Amino acid sequence: MIEMKASPPESGPPAARPKRYVDPLRAQWRRELRAARDALADRTQRETQLLARVEQWLQSVDVSRLGFFWPTRAEPDLSALVGRWLQAHPSRIAALPVIDGELLRFAPWSPGTALVSGPFDVQIPDTEQRIDPQLLLIPCVGIDRLRYRLGYGGGYYDRTLAAMSPRPITVGVGFDCARIETIDPKPHDLRLDVAMTESGAW
Repeated sequence: MIEMKASPPESGPPAARPKRYVDPLRAQWRRELRAARDALADRTQRETQLLARVEQWLQSVDVSRLGFFWPTRAEPDLSALVGRWLQAHPSRIAALPVIDGELLRFAPWSPGTALVSGPFDVQIPDTEQRIDPQLLLIPCVGIDRLRYRLGYGGGYYDRTLAAMSPRPITVGVGFDCARIETIDPKPHDLRLDVAMTESGAW
């Protein structure tokens, strides 16, 4: 587990800061954690272990609408296991996140769905349809011991989850190299229900 120092208080009144303030220490953590993920030497083995853990856990959860993420920036690829999850029950629906203004909407996906390049070059379904997931598998740049997530800094998941009612079950997914002692959570940071890496869940 990587230990990170807590960030100092933000300086200056809110009006003096940019509209979307970027904590410089969190930006440094993101660079370091992404570099560690990019440098994984045994990625195939670790990803296989992680996917098996996620797939086994999903079998214990009674949901029919699942949101997940398409891999980018060396993230694990969940598409095959989600495809198997869909095939197990015809009533199940999966979806991928699509940036829609300041929030995310979730567009239906199944194996063979046409994908196009969206914001930040993330692959998204080529449809305006949307669903409301009961469970979300969420990518993590960092995950701390209290299940607070460090993402890419855009705040899309935090804002979206804060606006969703009922809130879906949230599961952070990442490699062991994403584990840190604390992200020094702020009031806008939402705690995940479950965090999962190749070596365990908490």
